[in-house]
Amino acid sequence: MTTNHPPAETAPAPRRRDNWKLVTALIVALAAALGVYFLAAAGSGATIGYALIVVLPAALTAFIAWVGSMGRDWSRGTFLAIPLWLAFAATLIGAVFLREGVVCLVMALPVWIAFGYIGLWPVYLYRRSRKRVDPATFRAHALLLIPFLALLVDQQVAPPRETRTVVREIIVDAPPSVVWPRLLAIPAIAPDEGRWNASQDLLRLPRPLAARVSGEGRGAVRDAYWQDGIRFQEIVTDWQENRLLQWRFAFPDPSIHERTDRHIEPHGRHLWIDTGGYRLIPLADGRTKIRLWTRYHLATPFNTYAGWWGERILGDIQDNVLAIVAGRTARGAGGER
Repeated sequence: MTTNHPPAETAPAPRRRDNWKLVTALIVALAAALGVYFLAAAGSGATIGYALIVVLPAALTAFIAWVGSMGRDWSRGTFLAIPLWLAFAATLIGAVFLREGVVCLVMALPVWIAFGYIGLWPVYLYRRSRKRVDPATFRAHALLLIPFLALLVDQQVAPPRETRTVVREIIVDAPPSVVWPRLLAIPAIAPDEGRWNASQDLLRLPRPLAARVSGEGRGAVRDAYWQDGIRFQEIVTDWQENRLLQWRFAFPDPSIHERTDRHIEPHGRHLWIDTGGYRLIPLADGRTKIRLWTRYHLATPFNTYAGWWGERILGDIQDNVLAIVAGRTARGAGGER
């Protein structure tokens, strides 16, 4: 006599293979990103170009969303998370392994996220419009070729050049003759001097430690010492006592290049700081307006965006320096240590 047993229930198919699709897509995407980055850095054209900043995040996000959602019914939230995770992974790799400076990373992060969503949008609409998921992967991998093709164009097109000047002012209750020696040399700046600002207190950019002057008149040298071992020089080009001090920047060692942002160089591809100076403007009530300015040059496809950041970062640094000078002027001779 035979007994018929009901068939055993089969367990649902594991989703591990689908999860590995997403992990593999992330690894391949980041490998492609590194390939574009190193080719851009080694090329003769622009490192900061459309391929790396615009096309790459859009193409990689589309690739990850396409491959990761194959065979799966992704929610809208899962799709929307892809550009964020990709941008933060690229930022982490840039900071830890590529030694990109915080300024460059902070500037690139919102652009990567924005263009990541632009690349995600057609993939999301395509997936939502189909009743079954298209398993084909050829079109997804073809997306990875787009940034490399865009890089070929970037290497042939010179970015536009632009000169910008950042200016900050402060009014102190003292005549120019009292202010002049306080800005000419600024020894032993204490940690509590200056003012709070986002660039140096949130982004943790270095603060000044001292400024010393060698010589007098044109050709004199102001040596500036900042945190993290940064040192640069200001070669005086115009010296009008109690009225004007103007200089050109010089970088005798690579400290600012290595410890802040490697795109900041005396004659870099994309950014170089040129000249600066103080102007003392006497006011009718016996006070003095101190004007500090810095001129720099840009050569990127995104000069307007980069200039927006330059206005804020350099402006923060200038506001801090002016606050130090104003504080020492207010304390009179006791401000010198």
